[in-house]
Amino acid sequence: MKYLNINKIICYFILIISSIFFILPILWMFLQSFKNAKDTIAIPPKIFFSPTFSNYLKVLKNDYFWEATFDSVIVSLMSVSVALAIGIPFAYALARFNFRGKNEIAHFILSTKMLPGIVIAIPLVQTFNYINLLDTHIGVSIAHILLMLAVIVWVMRAFLQNLPIDLEEAALLDGASRLRIIWSVILPIARPGIVTVTALSFLFSWNDLFFGLTLGSFDVVPLPIYLTTEYIGYLAVNWGELSAAGLLSTFPIIIIVILLRDNLIRGLSLGAIKG
Repeated sequence: MKYLNINKIICYFILIISSIFFILPILWMFLQSFKNAKDTIAIPPKIFFSPTFSNYLKVLKNDYFWEATFDSVIVSLMSVSVALAIGIPFAYALARFNFRGKNEIAHFILSTKMLPGIVIAIPLVQTFNYINLLDTHIGVSIAHILLMLAVIVWVMRAFLQNLPIDLEEAALLDGASRLRIIWSVILPIARPGIVTVTALSFLFSWNDLFFGLTLGSFDVVPLPIYLTTEYIGYLAVNWGELSAAGLLSTFPIIIIVILLRDNLIRGLSLGAIKG
């Protein structure tokens, strides 16, 4: 009993230290967002200072910030919606049907996630430039879809393999089609897994810098591109406004995690056990 208590104490201690390690940068960013320009670059750094809301007011009054937010919302919603429409039926086929090359196809889909983005950047730029999709919402969304599919297919495949097949067999006996089964049976009971892959895909698209920079950055300027170009100059960085804009840009992710936390925990725990 004492041995178990010691192990639990050690685990909690490690978790607390790890949490502090990851929270400190966010806390520092929060403090920077309330400092004036002089306090943000003070040496030694100021912990106690007179807070100001001017950084947030300047960011919120900047039309380019809202345009970048709009671009990020459009790209994220487009890419996540299409990726789910393709990935969930794909995962269902891999989980329920037996056909030649099934495992090879699954591993090929996974390999697309392992491929560095820079490897496909030049072909995508040349292709999109030829078909007039360069620097468009559709072009950036297609690049996100290509990398989202690996996560969606593999997490949903593992999640569906853990679900009982009895309801599907009963629906088949009642004359339901496969499409009807996916819509009426699979989607409701697989909601935790769907919520998980939706949140992960949205997080990837919302935070993407590389493809937004290579395939957009002029007419389409998502938030990560905006943050790296608006407040970072050649000789100086506007740390106050950059911190404020960075924190504001994380609000959609925070809201999604808070609202969907129960389904996220269940989906990650069930869907990632048997890959």
